[in-house]
Amino acid sequence: MYLTNTQRLRKLIFSLLSKPGNICSYLLHSVNSKSPLDLAMPWWSLDAIRTLEKHLLDEHEVFEWGSGGSTLYLAKRSKKVTAVEQNPEWFDKVSASLEYESLSNVSLLLRDLDMSGHEAFKSCPYANTLDSSKDVIIVDGEDDFGPHSQWSARESCFQISEAWIKKNAGLIIVDDSWRYPSIRRNSKAKKLVVHESTGPCRMGVTSTDFHYY
Repeated sequence: MYLTNTQRLRKLIFSLLSKPGNICSYLLHSVNSKSPLDLAMPWWSLDAIRTLEKHLLDEHEVFEWGSGGSTLYLAKRSKKVTAVEQNPEWFDKVSASLEYESLSNVSLLLRDLDMSGHEAFKSCPYANTLDSSKDVIIVDGEDDFGPHSQWSARESCFQISEAWIKKNAGLIIVDDSWRYPSIRRNSKAKKLVVHESTGPCRMGVTSTDFHYY
């Protein structure tokens, strides 16, 4: 649901008052000019980041639709990360950050993206990058989404992800999940947890969903 600026401010105040432990992080990581890539942190809700910190294991293999600070964060906490990106300039920036951090366990892939329609998207190289089972899959990245959208790339990515997520304690993460009620309705996960809070480099509140398989 899209909110007015006044509603967003009220939600922010309520979130910080109900979760005072997030205030310091909000002041440190949100009220500044740094990006998630600068901070090497995901652009998700803070509650989701803290939960994933406990879930990730050294032997986990991760796939990520989109790339950024989350790619660096995941690479430092898992065996291998495969991330697909469609923007050449952003691809170069993330590649430079990975090299600077000496993170050699990331396969960052540049793939063509077709957003001209739902069927065109499902056939494009970007959508067909995921082709092996993973312990954790993050549905983020490009999506031409708005109040008048007829289809969603992230909804398609989620459907593809369900075919490849490991069924023994696998986890699919959906960012900005408030936008995608149909994903919540149609998920085949054993358990769904909504993590709603402030997050790094965000002035307001967002939600990040965890689908456990």
